[in-house]
Amino acid sequence: MICIPALLLCFQLFWEPSFERPRKIQIALKTLVPPMGFIFHYIDFNQKNSLSQWEQKVFHGKVAYWIEFENKSGFVHSLSKGSASAIFYKIKYKITEYPYVSWKWRVQKFPNKHNIVDLKKRDDFAARFYIVFLSRFFTNFKCVEYVWDESLPEKTTMESPYTSQIKQIVIQSGPSPAGKWISEARNVLDDYQLLFGEKPSMKVAAIALMTDSEGSGTEAEAFFDDIRIGKSAAWHGGSTEIFGEKERS
Repeated sequence: MICIPALLLCFQLFWEPSFERPRKIQIALKTLVPPMGFIFHYIDFNQKNSLSQWEQKVFHGKVAYWIEFENKSGFVHSLSKGSASAIFYKIKYKITEYPYVSWKWRVQKFPNKHNIVDLKKRDDFAARFYIVFLSRFFTNFKCVEYVWDESLPEKTTMESPYTSQIKQIVIQSGPSPAGKWISEARNVLDDYQLLFGEKPSMKVAAIALMTDSEGSGTEAEAFFDDIRIGKSAAWHGGSTEIFGEKERS
């Protein structure tokens, strides 16, 4: 059951010590265009220890997450073998101040759900990207979950079969084109209101990545990279007009 571990995850997110571990805030200092004010937080995976500031929450067996390099550029490689666990990064901010998020991902292998009818067992996805909202009471949490599915149409919205506090939206469907990276860019504030029918009253507490295949008992494999959280669409691709469009690189 993922519902109870999800509550435990939120407990873990909230009851943190009064001091935080030293954290390298990777702001985009490499460039002054766009202005620094547009970017709240930037996470890349170009160091071997890039996951040292991420924590893992196990739901049903550990998924393997590790840093891999290609042409000196690092990224997260995930592999699930009938397992389900997420890695999460604690970060607190108001979604009304920094509503935009972007990242890159690609899928190597989808879980085989073709003959599965049970909704909970079908809740396997090769790639998930979470924005976790949390209040002072750890049972009061909500998650916006972006998923990549093999067959569900894009823009499909769902409720997690484990809890109504997690809403899902399919933003990619089918295999990666020729193994290429897909860039996503979302207005999380708008997506939250679409999925929950109200404005968020809680702060963002964490972002999370997940690959899982425990329901189907099969395998799933994916890659993640370049996570940015910002104030405006202007810092993504240099144009507000393309924010929300899919880019292939």
